[in-house]
Amino acid sequence: MKILPSDNSYRTFCDLTGGYRMFRVMVEAVNSGIIDLLEDGERSLDELLAATSLQPGEGRRFIDLLVGVGLLEQYDGRLYLSRFSRSYLSRTSADSQRHVLEFEPLLMENWNQLGTVLREGQGALTSEQAPEHYRERLQLYQQAMGEAAVVRSGELWVAITQLPQQGTIIDIGAGDGTYLRSFLASHPGWQGVACDLPDVCNVLAAQSLPANMALYPCNILERKELAGLVERYRARADLLLFSNLCHCYGPDENAVLLGQAGELLAQDGLLIVHDFFRDANSFGALYDLHMLVNTFNGRTYSTAETTALLQDAGFGHTAVIELPSSSLALVASRNAPYQGNGSLFGLKTHALSHGFFAAVELNPADIRSQAWVRAKCNYGCSQFGTRWSCPPHAMDQAGFEELLGCYSRALLVAGQPPLGDFQESLLALEKEAFLGGFTKALVFSGGPCCWCEECPPERCSHPEKRRPSLEACGCDVFALAASCGIPLAPLRDSNDFVQYIGLLLVD
Repeated sequence: MKILPSDNSYRTFCDLTGGYRMFRVMVEAVNSGIIDLLEDGERSLDELLAATSLQPGEGRRFIDLLVGVGLLEQYDGRLYLSRFSRSYLSRTSADSQRHVLEFEPLLMENWNQLGTVLREGQGALTSEQAPEHYRERLQLYQQAMGEAAVVRSGELWVAITQLPQQGTIIDIGAGDGTYLRSFLASHPGWQGVACDLPDVCNVLAAQSLPANMALYPCNILERKELAGLVERYRARADLLLFSNLCHCYGPDENAVLLGQAGELLAQDGLLIVHDFFRDANSFGALYDLHMLVNTFNGRTYSTAETTALLQDAGFGHTAVIELPSSSLALVASRNAPYQGNGSLFGLKTHALSHGFFAAVELNPADIRSQAWVRAKCNYGCSQFGTRWSCPPHAMDQAGFEELLGCYSRALLVAGQPPLGDFQESLLALEKEAFLGGFTKALVFSGGPCCWCEECPPERCSHPEKRRPSLEACGCDVFALAASCGIPLAPLRDSNDFVQYIGLLLVD
């Protein structure tokens, strides 16, 4: 999460300081047997308590909490697993994350020493481990990462579209092979090669592999070993995947890795760097510190840093795809831009670096225009009828709704005073979108037009800058902002935070 400038709530502070409590609740819900028991079938509270070793009083309080936070559901005196728990806590779910719950406490040990790393430098906590301890930790790590990969691989391959029916995909640093298996399951005409260290490939070799999946054990940092891929399989890759790999290495190592990509990839092939990125969201920024405390030189990179590495490697075109659970896919190519699902990531990045503190993508179909909003302009606004961007000159409710139907995507932005700067930034964002290929780009402002101190009665003096406000078109800005996670409230006194909301429509 990101704390917005307008968020000064004690509730947010409590949510941040108490986040570890919900983690412990999930762990105990699994360890106590409650999740497994309800997976086998619903039970009453007394039946559930009798089947566990929980004390009656304490157990009732705990189960009440599980219902209250949504891990369990209760109907007619019977307890059930919630949809969330069935997905991520159930032992039989394809998306189960129970090994993640086991592995996370090991990571917390180093997080508790963040100050040591900040004072002594990255790598201060890394040390040689006893072979037995290393193997146990590695196994749990691989299990946890494998569970996460099941979810994230599904997101990735749904987002990568317009691929041919046949081709070759090489997964560099394939790990447990989840990403490659997932791809081949949905693209059966393709051949896949999992490339990783010999020990990792040996584990994969002991499993049942798809007929169209081969293994290539090597040290991926050794150019000669990696180059042998082409010789062995007599084909260059049509798709080259670097998933959750770049964050394990420093900039010099990644320059070597991505530099070798051109030797492995067909001239018209695609290279996908799937990872967390420091500038994408707060999760990516936190993951950077996660690598700081838990690795020797790992880190997350910004999209600009990664794009520069790709350009140095000969990939002149890069498209960014945002995925639901906070990771990104940078799709790089040599000859022409990838034409799959378009992304507003570039526009969001531009907005956040040019005066806006929030930028949230939404569907224009979810924007509502209501008569009461425009009525408040007509009856209650001292400037009614005096501004060319406001009622009765502004677009009416019906026109606004018709216009929204012409668009498939939108970006809601939030900014601060002065209003003139905010509106200048909106026009600059519209221009950026237009020049970037979104030729239908159009912005709606927040607040009254401020290009003139007073509007002349005959005609607008700045029609090229005039944009209607959302309120003038009947949009409930408070509800719209809330739906995008931006808290907005009426100003009560001079100490309240002033913010403006704008909208960019694109297609």
